[in-house]
Amino acid sequence: MVWLLVVKWILSLLLWSQYLGTDNLTLYKTRCGLTFSFPHAISMNRIFFGVSFTPTENHKIGYAGVFGNFRLLVEEGRWEEAKAAQDDIHEKGMRVNANIWQLVIQHCIANKGLDSARGIWKLVQDSKFQGNAFVGTHLIRMFNMLGSVEDANDVFAKLTRPNVYTWNAVIAANARHGQGDLALKLYYRMLDIHGEPDDFVFVSALQACRAIGSLPEAKVVHHHITRTEYETELMVTTALLETYSTVGSLDDVRREFETSPKRDSITWSAAIAAYSQRGDPVEALRLYQQMVQANVKPNNIAFMGALKACASVGALDQGKIIHGHIKKCRLDTEPLIESNLIDMYAHCRSLIDAVEVYQKSLKREMVVWNSMIAGYAMCGNLHDAVKVFEENINKVSEMNADTYIGLQRACTKQVALEQGRSFQKTSDYWDQFDKPEVGAAIMEMYSKCGGEPGEISAVFDKLPKDKVRSWDALIRAHANQGDMQEALRVFEQMQADGVKPDAATFASVLNVCSMMSDVTHGRHIHEQVKSAGFESDSIVAKALIDMYSKFRNFTDARAVLEKLSSKQLALDAMMAGLAEYGHPADALQFYEELKVSGDELTNIVYVSALKSCSRMSSLEEGRKIHEDAKGRNVVNDPYVSSALIDMYSKCGSLDDAFKVFNSGKCSLATYNAMLRAYVQYGHFEETLKLFQNMQHDGLNPNEASVLAVLNALTTSGDLGDCKRLHAYVIERDLEASAALGRAFITRYANLAGIEEAQVHYETLPLRDVTTWNTWLAILADKDYRAALKGLEEMVKEVKPVPGTFSNLLNSCRDKDLVGESLEVLKLMNDVHNLKPNAEHYALFADTVERAGRLNDAEGLLKDLPVPANFDNWAAFLSDFKSHLSANSCFGHECASDFKWVSDVYANDELRMDAFKYYVLPKAVEAWKNPGSVVVESEPEMTLMRGTELTEKIEKHKVLFKDGRRVVRRSPTSDKAKEEALCGHCERLAISFGILNTGPGTTIRVSKNLRVCADCHTVTKLMSKIEKRDIIIRDSYRIHHFNKSGECSCNDFY
Repeated sequence: MVWLLVVKWILSLLLWSQYLGTDNLTLYKTRCGLTFSFPHAISMNRIFFGVSFTPTENHKIGYAGVFGNFRLLVEEGRWEEAKAAQDDIHEKGMRVNANIWQLVIQHCIANKGLDSARGIWKLVQDSKFQGNAFVGTHLIRMFNMLGSVEDANDVFAKLTRPNVYTWNAVIAANARHGQGDLALKLYYRMLDIHGEPDDFVFVSALQACRAIGSLPEAKVVHHHITRTEYETELMVTTALLETYSTVGSLDDVRREFETSPKRDSITWSAAIAAYSQRGDPVEALRLYQQMVQANVKPNNIAFMGALKACASVGALDQGKIIHGHIKKCRLDTEPLIESNLIDMYAHCRSLIDAVEVYQKSLKREMVVWNSMIAGYAMCGNLHDAVKVFEENINKVSEMNADTYIGLQRACTKQVALEQGRSFQKTSDYWDQFDKPEVGAAIMEMYSKCGGEPGEISAVFDKLPKDKVRSWDALIRAHANQGDMQEALRVFEQMQADGVKPDAATFASVLNVCSMMSDVTHGRHIHEQVKSAGFESDSIVAKALIDMYSKFRNFTDARAVLEKLSSKQLALDAMMAGLAEYGHPADALQFYEELKVSGDELTNIVYVSALKSCSRMSSLEEGRKIHEDAKGRNVVNDPYVSSALIDMYSKCGSLDDAFKVFNSGKCSLATYNAMLRAYVQYGHFEETLKLFQNMQHDGLNPNEASVLAVLNALTTSGDLGDCKRLHAYVIERDLEASAALGRAFITRYANLAGIEEAQVHYETLPLRDVTTWNTWLAILADKDYRAALKGLEEMVKEVKPVPGTFSNLLNSCRDKDLVGESLEVLKLMNDVHNLKPNAEHYALFADTVERAGRLNDAEGLLKDLPVPANFDNWAAFLSDFKSHLSANSCFGHECASDFKWVSDVYANDELRMDAFKYYVLPKAVEAWKNPGSVVVESEPEMTLMRGTELTEKIEKHKVLFKDGRRVVRRSPTSDKAKEEALCGHCERLAISFGILNTGPGTTIRVSKNLRVCADCHTVTKLMSKIEKRDIIIRDSYRIHHFNKSGECSCNDFY
């Protein structure tokens, strides 16, 4: 047995000797410790192979030397010498073998030399080797890679014995270069000659179908696939999905489906895949349900299309039903099905189910664990995403693009910049870095995690510039960084370089125009969309409707909608736009129109309708929509349920909100909605208890959950609980949330002061433009110069936006800094190239008025409309109270503004108007939020309301009576003066604090309403008399009264 193995090994060595030559064989013998001589090997060659071979002088350099010299000449492009060398090889009775041709072809492809490729093809023809299918296949692929399909077809035409690989190569070449018709002719000719194709041929044929945009041809190829073993192959299934998602328009898909004489599984699956891939998931799910009802057994394409549709709309219950159908068809172990199941569960925020599918996977192929990485990334779980990567990296020879996309998205979610940089180096090592989709994920990571602009540019420089996705990624990266002007410049440069935008690019640029509030540029892009023929694309149409809705131009938004044949996505966008930016009554009218039209009412429509009811405080309309949702069986959708809870709580029916919460299956969305409802009604203990219950139910709180609890703690004014919640956020790996970071530094500034806030601000993982704006607002609340210094630090990291300067102008207004306010406007315009808008001019005018120079601002104020928002209306009255007449106040009868209107008219000339606006609302019992305050003490928080007077506080009223001279609100008697001074809850709370704390102790009070002028004046007196610091946080700002009786707001409140 041992001798037999030795003989086999020697024979293989002798075969290699023909290629290696004498010198290389000698080296090989030396390394292996062989003792036989080369002539002996030649004699053995004669014995075993019957080859008569006598070494000559020319062969002393060996075969490797002869062929190596020829190969070198070809690779250097020395064609005449190469031809001579080839002739010399032929004269010696030898021939350049297939391996040498393969090596020179690979070198030619790597160097992208078409002229060299044609030179090689000429040499092959001279050697009469073109009949070899192996060499011919490599030649065709070479010309395909180098962009010359004509040469590829010439090679194929001269082959005498093409095999299945050669057919695949020429079909792929024609399909890739737009010769779809010829590619399909070759495909059908191959079927006649060779019979069954392999999986590569099917993929090439489908590529040809995409090239000519023929849905019927794609379905024919799909029929061929179903008759083979390749139906569930990953590569073939992926090609089918891509084909159905791109071939023809949705109108073509609908027409093909409706006119099909026989609706078999291919017909159904093609339509389902097309709708799900092209942004109409509702129609895809409707077709899937009809397919099941028609007793047509779904195939893998239908299942994957339906799962993608569920993922798009968050239909978890429907997804679980489809999962059951998949198990029944015994397709649940197919890798692509497992991948789509994981993706569906992750998008529906059911990570437990996604992990269960992953753990039950038997094959654990790359596509499966890539989906698991993406699922963890979606949920912001970087640690587990990296763990899956490390578990599987040694099982494959190389990673694919999806692996690195998932990892980069996980880094983006967690703002893990350094980890993202590390993965970029890994993707570069695996030769994935120059792929547009990988580059897009890396650029997104850098743009959202605080990477340098140069890093984004470096990534883009390595991407193929002829790919539209590369440019689209760069546009979105600049938009993520808040640099909208640069995003538009890149869009223009892209077109100047001859790259045509696609639907995704137009959608991105339209979103940029929306964020810039640039209606002129938006219309210009719309005209380009029309010229390019993308106005009927559902994704572009949605972006157009979103843009026009934000501009409050619903006429143009409707015009876009009316031109569409497939309207579902656009209808959702229109409804959402009306609810968010239009009048809520118009949104409800549009909802009624949808009901009558028979269009599908999605969860987005119901959520938007309920939001409109909330804005109108229309409980009756909300109840009607609730009944409609029950009738259409969407009431258990988590997003609809959460919208119902929000609607009932905002319309004053907390009991109904709680009934909705208890009636269905609890989800993260419904828990968050109930948390917000409790916070709104001041039920802080219930909020904390519910927060604990959601964790007991196995739900991991997200940033929305934490923000609700943080609002509750801030209202209660407990700094200790705020810090404990912050520790919880860090423990649960949620600190990467920029929204949470901004919320916490704001709360620390409110509860503990700016020094405490700065400590936490400096540790934030991401300081984007919004975070910087928040920090500047905190600084500006303290001092204008501190905010200006903060701006200097900001420009070193991010580019300011118009909202940045609003914070500085607010600070100037509070400090009567007219000159500095003008300086800010000039800074915007001259240094940062940002045009001040109406808000900035209004703030400047406000500053001028506060400084007693209103006449200088009259030119700016005369054209300003009265603010429609009631909070702004109250501030407007407060700031300009000495310059308004009674008539300007009619039509704004909001209960929360009555006391401010009274302040405006509390002077001798307008005493009756003050009586009208202060006493009359009491007479009609206008609704208003009860004033409540919280006094922070150790070890507990004491909640007080104005009606809950203790005997101690009654006795302490004497402290206030000496201040009666400051009363301004419609005083008619001494008793009225005393009640006006002593009845407000913040004064009672301060009194309570003084009575229950030691001398010199700082008193911290939190109030749910704005502090009135009387209370502000009295608190100044109390802080001076008691020699205490008193800090009041109302619904508008922080008031820090020092022991000298001065307030941090400089009496501008």
